[in-house]
Amino acid sequence: GINLHADEAAVNVNIWLTPNEANLDPTSGGLVIYTMKPPQDWDFELYNRDTDFVYEHLLEPSGFANVTVPFRENRAVIFDSALFHTTDDFHFKKGYKNRRINLTLLYGDMQKQQQSQSSEL
Repeated sequence: GINLHADEAAVNVNIWLTPNEANLDPTSGGLVIYTMKPPQDWDFELYNRDTDFVYEHLLEPSGFANVTVPFRENRAVIFDSALFHTTDDFHFKKGYKNRRINLTLLYGDMQKQQQSQSSEL
């Protein structure tokens, strides 16, 4: 699977192609999408290189708030690509035909949030 990361795209589409019969645990094998995005002043390299730092400084303080989407054949998961996400634990049957196949499509560019302007005019 893919480790914790966030993408620089606007929208992420994940589609799972492997037949359901290959998944030995239907409650898992999908995607964990956290409700946290990287801070505006972090660059792509920082938040995708040091995952321990992300877990400790962003995800743990948020209580690891997430949406976990279980694997299903032909399921498409569409979400904000800037949200941290990772492959869920999975247990698939052995063999080439049973490998977990994920197709990811990324659209657009990440839109960083604007800094709020001062109330002084």
